[in-house]
Amino acid sequence: MISFPVYFRVRQLGPDGTPTGPARTLKCDDPGTFTVGKSDDADVQLDGAAVSRIHLSLVLAARSVAVRDEESTNGTFVNGNRVAEVALEAGDRITIPGWELEFAPVEAEAQPGTAAPQAPPAIVLSRIVEGAGAPPPGPVSQLAAIFGSAPEIGLETIRASGHPVEEVRFLSVGGGLGSFVWIDHLRCYGIPAGQVATIGTETVPYRTYQRYCKNSQIPDHERLRSNSLSRPDNIWGFPGYAMREVGKRGFFKGIFQVFGEPTLAESYTPRAGDVFESLDVEARRIGWQQMFRQGQARGLRKTTDGRYVVAYQPRGEGAGGDRLRFIVADVVHLSTGYPATRFVDDFQNFVAQHPERRGLVANAYEEHDAMYAAIEQTRDPVYVVVRGRGIVASRVIQRLSEARKKNPNLQILHSIRSRLGPRDGAVYKRAKRLVRNNVEIQPFNWPKSCWGGDLRFEYERASEERRGVILNTLGGTSTAERSDWVEIAERGAEEGWYRVVYGSISELDPIEGQADRVRILIRTPEGHNEELFAHFLIDCTGLIADIRRSPFLADLLDTYNLPRNHAWSKQGEKRGPTGLKVSNDFEIEGLRNNRGRVYAAGTITTGGPYLAVDSFLGLQYSALRSVDHLVTERLHAVPDLTPFRSLGGWLKWMGGSTP
Repeated sequence: MISFPVYFRVRQLGPDGTPTGPARTLKCDDPGTFTVGKSDDADVQLDGAAVSRIHLSLVLAARSVAVRDEESTNGTFVNGNRVAEVALEAGDRITIPGWELEFAPVEAEAQPGTAAPQAPPAIVLSRIVEGAGAPPPGPVSQLAAIFGSAPEIGLETIRASGHPVEEVRFLSVGGGLGSFVWIDHLRCYGIPAGQVATIGTETVPYRTYQRYCKNSQIPDHERLRSNSLSRPDNIWGFPGYAMREVGKRGFFKGIFQVFGEPTLAESYTPRAGDVFESLDVEARRIGWQQMFRQGQARGLRKTTDGRYVVAYQPRGEGAGGDRLRFIVADVVHLSTGYPATRFVDDFQNFVAQHPERRGLVANAYEEHDAMYAAIEQTRDPVYVVVRGRGIVASRVIQRLSEARKKNPNLQILHSIRSRLGPRDGAVYKRAKRLVRNNVEIQPFNWPKSCWGGDLRFEYERASEERRGVILNTLGGTSTAERSDWVEIAERGAEEGWYRVVYGSISELDPIEGQADRVRILIRTPEGHNEELFAHFLIDCTGLIADIRRSPFLADLLDTYNLPRNHAWSKQGEKRGPTGLKVSNDFEIEGLRNNRGRVYAAGTITTGGPYLAVDSFLGLQYSALRSVDHLVTERLHAVPDLTPFRSLGGWLKWMGGSTP
């Protein structure tokens, strides 16, 4: 039995891992779950570049106290051992980069009038107490007290909590491109803006995607990996981006590229800036800001009257003192995107154990422009290791080749797990991918027929096992065949400043006495070790799609025991879970609540009825299917988009008129 209140001594750690400054006390008066991280949403805020937004949770129950890592980037350690979740005993020390929390369950309370030590600057500890009394519980513990463990909740309970409650007919959780496309369909079908709401952390729906693009070296003037008709701002897809660009590039050149791709010309892809500009125009047209609620979704529950309630924590200007709000809706749409950036174990361990060397390693989806600036500001030899192959690795290598124009002594070492020969491309039936420079070549991330051709029909009608095999075969890393990328690799190899190293990184360590370098040990396929000494490592291994890394989705999975899709091997062996199981109309049938419906879109539906879920056209397709499903069911007064109404809607779109 645990006696409350319980305490944690909190200390800031220096670069060498020793405490700096005075210890402070975290007081927990009652059982509950308290989050720790650098986000404003965390119950306990700890600053630091290597601290995740929500790094860990302290789980306090009547009989035990435990710590749970929230799939943090750099890990949670208890007494020096990395943990996922473990019960604590008195004296146990929890460490995360730059911080230590010591479990001290029976510490005496500070005496009134005791002088509080001065907190270090730029550190916010919302539940740290220095004297008598603790602040009120944070929003996470407030929500746990309101929702409890019941799968359904009455609106009278929500209203009795004293928090603001709003009611709408349609609600999208995520606030990104998936939410935007779904709401754009609703508006074009004839749903008024006043009946729709969306919750998201970014006020601009494409901001997260734009940040990923910029960090992975795709600025606004560079091209995305998407085709002309994949227009998230235009549910009709016509006119496409190519027609918009024809006037800028010359009519005949633009027409030749579109109609000659991919045999006579490189496949057309739009510039990132053109896509974002078009989205801004459509957002104004449909009244996006009127429907947008800035905040972090915390939980979803069915209501006893056949609807749903979503709790969110407001953010940004105007959030006010009340830190929890509720929206009740008849129909909910989930499109929360990727839960996290992928950090492989050796990368995470390096950052956690050597935060002072953080500037030497970066994930391609992080902001890391300082690396290129440092390369360009010197004429000394600089060695950069790029790990991974695919579209992001190609773009990073292109950016490094641009930096090499200012520093010709730059050497690029490309770490690839295994060699791919010209005949090693993936094979599906009679089709086979081309291989160039150890990378499989494909204009888009999936074969084009996955979006609307034979493969879409075949995959949708397939069994779960067959879907898994198709997904395994057609997925994987590939890149577009762009002449400049091919030329960079071939010229670099010929001139000696670009070299491929085959194998897996087995060790990543700092070099004693050399603060500007890291040691990288690569285990080759032949079983040998190759040791590299690099100034920078750029990891291009991608984004994590494990939906349990989202606390919101993990709570939903646990509360309603929702079924999952699974990965399958090419041999038909069932493997680990992937996305949420949805119907062919993208409904999460496990969340049906009388007339209430919940739909999902994007990467959280991986393994479901559609292959290219993580694409512009994939978001459009899932939105079309789910909104058409609402029309067919006739439960929520969504009008049918008949040919004449569709033509009228398109003319309004062309003229920039409100739907």
